[in-house]
Amino acid sequence: MQHRKSTKIRRQEIVDIIRNIISSKGIEDVTISEIAEKMGTTKGAIYRHFKSKRDILSLLIDDIEKTLMEAINNALTDKDPLQNLKNILLAQLTLAKNRRKTSFVVIMGAIQFSDPLIRKKLLQLIQKYLRKIEKLLSDGIKLGLIKKNISPRIAAMIFMGLIQSTVTVWSYKNFNYIPEKIHADLWNIYMQGIAD
Repeated sequence: MQHRKSTKIRRQEIVDIIRNIISSKGIEDVTISEIAEKMGTTKGAIYRHFKSKRDILSLLIDDIEKTLMEAINNALTDKDPLQNLKNILLAQLTLAKNRRKTSFVVIMGAIQFSDPLIRKKLLQLIQKYLRKIEKLLSDGIKLGLIKKNISPRIAAMIFMGLIQSTVTVWSYKNFNYIPEKIHADLWNIYMQGIAD
């Protein structure tokens, strides 16, 4: 007798398959037919989990958020907010390498997707991320580790941009890099701008 997998397990399997399709073919080729073929099941079985491309993107954004927030929370190991920011930088560079281009492509695809609900969901993820970074920067200002005239909000956006631009360049180089090698250089450049 074959046991049915739980919805949670099945949806995670689908996310993994979608990530593989994205990394090998791109987000345009993520179709219900392609997912069903890769899973060895019917389109009807996939439609029980997803009704549209919006549902697929929504689940992928949820998965990116979960993974990103776990990486950030695991990097918060120190009482020093600057050390925690440094840890987050390395954690994100490592996550980008491990996830290859799937997160990058999903976010870029979601940005280009004209669906207002997907765009709103992506904006909420970005704002949640920025609030976490802003909090660390504000703590650094209070402790006198960061210049008082630094805007935590702008510094958080620059931090995010530093990572995003690095990942963008790496995506064109097939993610052929070692995160630890560039981490120190990126951190030093960022610190020159904010450190007191």
